[in-house]
Amino acid sequence: MQQYNHDSIQNDNDASGILPIRERRPIPASDGFIVTELSERPVKYHIARTFHGGPNDAECHSLAMSSCRVVCYATDAVRGKINVEHLHRAMTSQCMDRLQTMAYLVDTHMLTHPELKARFCYLPAIPHWITGMLISDDTLETAVQLTIGRDAYLANMKFEMIGSRWMCTYADLG
Repeated sequence: MQQYNHDSIQNDNDASGILPIRERRPIPASDGFIVTELSERPVKYHIARTFHGGPNDAECHSLAMSSCRVVCYATDAVRGKINVEHLHRAMTSQCMDRLQTMAYLVDTHMLTHPELKARFCYLPAIPHWITGMLISDDTLETAVQLTIGRDAYLANMKFEMIGSRWMCTYADLG
Protein backbone atom coordinates (compact mmCIF):
# COMPACT_ATOMS: atom_id res chain seq x y z
CA MET A 1 0.00 0.00 0.00
CA GLN A 2 1.47 3.31 -1.08
CA GLN A 3 1.04 6.43 1.02
CA TYR A 4 0.85 9.93 -0.37
CA ASN A 5 3.55 12.24 0.95
CA HIS A 6 2.19 15.80 1.15
CA ASP A 7 5.70 17.24 1.15
CA SER A 8 6.82 15.52 -2.01
CA ILE A 9 7.17 17.45 -5.23
CA GLN A 10 5.28 16.07 -8.19
CA ASN A 11 7.28 14.87 -11.16
CA ASP A 12 6.89 17.23 -14.14
CA ASN A 13 6.28 14.23 -16.38
CA ASP A 14 3.22 13.14 -14.38
CA ALA A 15 0.26 13.28 -16.77
CA SER A 16 -2.43 13.09 -14.07
CA GLY A 17 -2.70 16.88 -13.86
CA ILE A 18 -3.15 16.78 -10.08
CA LEU A 19 -1.06 19.41 -8.37
CA PRO A 20 0.56 18.88 -4.97
CA ILE A 21 -1.46 20.42 -2.14
CA ARG A 22 0.76 23.48 -1.68
CA GLU A 23 0.54 24.30 -5.42
CA ARG A 24 -3.24 24.02 -5.69
CA ARG A 25 -5.13 27.21 -6.37
CA PRO A 26 -8.76 27.84 -5.49
CA ILE A 27 -11.09 27.92 -8.45
CA PRO A 28 -12.64 31.39 -8.68
CA ALA A 29 -16.37 31.94 -8.48
CA SER A 30 -18.45 34.86 -9.72
CA ASP A 31 -20.70 36.63 -7.25
CA GLY A 32 -22.95 39.60 -7.80
CA PHE A 33 -26.42 41.01 -7.94
CA ILE A 34 -28.96 41.56 -10.69
CA VAL A 35 -31.85 43.98 -10.51
CA THR A 36 -35.29 42.73 -11.48
CA GLU A 37 -38.48 44.63 -12.03
CA LEU A 38 -40.65 43.00 -9.37
CA SER A 39 -38.15 42.24 -6.62
CA GLU A 40 -37.77 44.70 -3.76
CA ARG A 41 -34.07 43.85 -3.48
CA PRO A 42 -31.41 42.90 -6.01
CA VAL A 43 -31.21 39.17 -6.69
CA LYS A 44 -27.94 37.67 -5.42
CA TYR A 45 -26.15 35.18 -7.64
CA HIS A 46 -23.20 32.87 -7.15
CA ILE A 47 -21.70 30.95 -10.06
CA ALA A 48 -18.92 28.50 -9.23
CA ARG A 49 -16.68 26.64 -11.64
CA THR A 50 -15.30 23.11 -11.68
CA PHE A 51 -12.27 24.23 -13.70
CA HIS A 52 -9.97 27.20 -14.24
CA GLY A 53 -10.84 29.57 -17.07
CA GLY A 54 -14.17 29.68 -18.82
CA PRO A 55 -16.60 32.61 -18.79
CA ASN A 56 -15.38 35.78 -17.09
CA ASP A 57 -17.32 37.74 -14.45
CA ALA A 58 -19.22 39.83 -17.02
CA GLU A 59 -20.28 36.70 -18.90
CA CYS A 60 -21.33 35.04 -15.63
CA HIS A 61 -23.43 38.13 -14.86
CA SER A 62 -25.13 37.74 -18.25
CA LEU A 63 -25.67 34.03 -17.62
CA ALA A 64 -27.26 34.79 -14.24
CA MET A 65 -29.57 37.35 -15.86
CA SER A 66 -30.52 34.92 -18.62
CA SER A 67 -31.13 32.15 -16.12
CA CYS A 68 -33.37 34.41 -14.03
CA ARG A 69 -35.29 35.56 -17.10
CA VAL A 70 -35.83 32.02 -18.42
CA VAL A 71 -36.98 30.76 -15.00
CA CYS A 72 -39.52 33.58 -14.67
CA TYR A 73 -40.82 33.09 -18.22
CA ALA A 74 -40.98 29.30 -17.77
CA THR A 75 -42.91 29.77 -14.52
CA ASP A 76 -45.33 32.13 -16.28
CA ALA A 77 -45.72 29.61 -19.11
CA VAL A 78 -46.56 26.80 -16.69
CA ARG A 79 -49.12 29.05 -14.99
CA GLY A 80 -50.75 29.87 -18.34
CA LYS A 81 -49.75 33.56 -18.38
CA ILE A 82 -47.70 33.27 -21.59
CA ASN A 83 -47.42 30.72 -24.35
CA VAL A 84 -44.49 28.31 -24.11
CA GLU A 85 -43.56 29.30 -27.68
CA HIS A 86 -42.25 32.62 -26.31
CA LEU A 87 -39.27 30.64 -25.04
CA HIS A 88 -38.25 29.22 -28.43
CA ARG A 89 -35.01 31.26 -28.56
CA ALA A 90 -33.99 30.24 -25.03
CA MET A 91 -35.04 26.56 -24.84
CA THR A 92 -34.58 23.47 -26.93
CA SER A 93 -37.71 22.04 -28.53
CA GLN A 94 -37.61 18.97 -26.27
CA CYS A 95 -37.48 21.20 -23.18
CA MET A 96 -40.37 23.32 -24.50
CA ASP A 97 -42.44 20.19 -25.18
CA ARG A 98 -41.96 19.03 -21.59
CA LEU A 99 -42.82 22.49 -20.29
CA GLN A 100 -45.97 22.49 -22.45
CA THR A 101 -46.98 19.13 -20.95
CA MET A 102 -46.42 20.47 -17.45
CA ALA A 103 -48.50 23.57 -18.27
CA TYR A 104 -51.34 21.33 -19.47
CA LEU A 105 -51.21 19.22 -16.30
CA VAL A 106 -51.15 22.29 -14.05
CA ASP A 107 -54.06 23.86 -15.94
CA THR A 108 -56.10 20.66 -15.67
CA HIS A 109 -55.37 20.43 -11.94
CA MET A 110 -56.32 24.07 -11.37
CA LEU A 111 -59.80 23.49 -12.83
CA THR A 112 -60.73 21.46 -9.76
CA HIS A 113 -58.75 23.50 -7.20
CA PRO A 114 -59.76 27.18 -7.41
CA GLU A 115 -58.10 28.04 -4.06
CA LEU A 116 -54.76 26.76 -5.36
CA LYS A 117 -55.25 28.62 -8.62
CA ALA A 118 -55.77 31.86 -6.69
CA ARG A 119 -52.46 31.35 -4.84
CA PHE A 120 -50.41 30.10 -7.78
CA CYS A 121 -51.67 31.67 -10.98
CA TYR A 122 -52.33 35.34 -10.31
CA LEU A 123 -49.43 36.68 -8.23
CA PRO A 124 -46.05 37.45 -9.83
CA ALA A 125 -43.05 35.12 -9.65
CA ILE A 126 -40.30 36.94 -7.75
CA PRO A 127 -36.73 35.54 -7.81
CA HIS A 128 -34.63 35.72 -4.63
CA TRP A 129 -31.31 34.02 -5.37
CA ILE A 130 -29.48 32.13 -8.10
CA THR A 131 -26.79 29.53 -7.59
CA GLY A 132 -24.99 28.09 -10.58
CA MET A 133 -22.20 25.68 -11.39
CA LEU A 134 -20.22 25.81 -14.61
CA ILE A 135 -19.65 22.13 -15.28
CA SER A 136 -17.63 22.85 -18.43
CA ASP A 137 -17.02 25.72 -20.85
CA ASP A 138 -20.38 24.98 -22.46
CA THR A 139 -22.58 23.68 -19.60
CA LEU A 140 -24.15 25.61 -16.72
CA GLU A 141 -26.53 24.20 -14.12
CA THR A 142 -28.53 26.62 -11.97
CA ALA A 143 -30.91 26.59 -9.04
CA VAL A 144 -33.19 29.59 -8.60
CA GLN A 145 -35.38 30.28 -5.60
CA LEU A 146 -38.50 32.27 -6.32
CA THR A 147 -41.71 33.05 -4.51
CA ILE A 148 -45.25 33.30 -5.75
CA GLY A 149 -47.17 35.05 -3.02
CA ARG A 150 -46.12 33.38 0.24
CA ASP A 151 -45.09 30.09 -1.37
CA ALA A 152 -41.40 29.44 -2.10
CA TYR A 153 -40.35 27.38 -5.12
CA LEU A 154 -37.06 26.10 -6.51
CA ALA A 155 -36.29 25.81 -10.18
CA ASN A 156 -33.37 23.78 -11.50
CA MET A 157 -32.19 24.42 -15.02
CA LYS A 158 -29.40 23.23 -17.27
CA PHE A 159 -28.02 25.48 -19.99
CA GLU A 160 -25.76 24.31 -22.79
CA MET A 161 -23.95 26.28 -25.46
CA ILE A 162 -25.55 25.20 -28.73
CA GLY A 163 -23.93 26.91 -31.69
CA SER A 164 -23.28 30.38 -30.35
CA ARG A 165 -26.22 30.57 -27.93
CA TRP A 166 -26.83 29.35 -24.40
CA MET A 167 -29.99 27.22 -24.53
CA CYS A 168 -31.98 25.70 -21.69
CA THR A 169 -31.95 21.93 -22.18
CA TYR A 170 -33.56 20.96 -18.88
CA ALA A 171 -36.07 22.75 -16.66
CA ASP A 172 -37.47 21.43 -13.39
CA LEU A 173 -39.91 23.81 -11.73
CA GLY A 174 -41.31 22.84 -8.39
